[in-house]
Amino acid sequence: MTEGSFSRKEIVTQAASWQGALDAVESHREVLERWLEVNGRQELIFTGCGSTHYLALFAAPFFQAITGWSCRAAPSSELVWQTDTLLARGYAPGIIALSRSGETSETVLAVKKLVERGSRALAISCYNNMPLSAAAQRTIAIPEGREQSFAQTRSFAGMLVAVQGLASVAAHDVTLWNELCLLPELAEGVIARADPVARSFGEDESIRRITFLGSGPLYGLANEATVKMKEMSLTQAEAYHFMEFRHGPMSMVDDEHLVVALLSEEMRPYEVSVLRDLKALGARILVIGNDPAGLGSLADGIFDLETTLPERAQPVLYLPMLQLMAYHRSLAKGLNPDRPRNVVMSIVLSGADMVDDE
Repeated sequence: MTEGSFSRKEIVTQAASWQGALDAVESHREVLERWLEVNGRQELIFTGCGSTHYLALFAAPFFQAITGWSCRAAPSSELVWQTDTLLARGYAPGIIALSRSGETSETVLAVKKLVERGSRALAISCYNNMPLSAAAQRTIAIPEGREQSFAQTRSFAGMLVAVQGLASVAAHDVTLWNELCLLPELAEGVIARADPVARSFGEDESIRRITFLGSGPLYGLANEATVKMKEMSLTQAEAYHFMEFRHGPMSMVDDEHLVVALLSEEMRPYEVSVLRDLKALGARILVIGNDPAGLGSLADGIFDLETTLPERAQPVLYLPMLQLMAYHRSLAKGLNPDRPRNVVMSIVLSGADMVDDE
């Protein structure tokens, strides 16, 4: 196998993971409805580590917007060792734990600690019958998301769709569910159109720094894009909310700086205004969004999602472009995206020390 072959295969076949997530939610719908009913409208905390923490940063605002329930995200390690800074003493919110492997130590420990306090726990993973499943009451397992490469791509995408599907179940939103069921058939076209654009920007050696901007739930995806870029290509990358980037960070902008804008529909006028400011400062701009008409003179590149689905169903369609950019940049720099430097498949701890479980 050539270097990067696993990563590429896992990116371009992620439609199976999207469908697997929908199938997993549907097959456990009654069980999930009971879990949600017992939890009531009590606050939910979404938690994970690394990429799945960034997935939690997507999941909490998305789930709250769809259901009206109070939701927030927290890193698993903070729930374990900084519990009192996050939760009032005696408070036991519901917890939705996100983990590709189902054996990440901090996430397993976080679930165990909150369950001991009285919380109910639901796991979303690519594996069942793992320590996380044993610690939680229920697991949504997506075997189609399993990967051989260390950097998460199709696993992240599958778990994201599972979160969206769970939100539709919680809200009894049949329309959202039907929208999500249309996603897998869009994957092949989105990936095929994204690849040449991603390669063009990914291989551009004149780009030295990358900032990913996103509003609302898309801020979580902007963060995930940074970790893909760092892991795969060892590139300096940061993520910000659109409007926050004006407050100091734009001092870094010059003609070696690429700004990747995850354009939303709800905040688009404000986001475009930020991009105009950055363009005036010399930034190079890549826009990813649905129907970004009229931005040709502002952006150095545009990737149109080209979907009639409403905004709430679109987020997973941003991922192939973000993942392929990191993949192509990695290869252009002579690196192996399948085995990023200093990265392991999952973090397993022995006391405070990390154990290489490969």
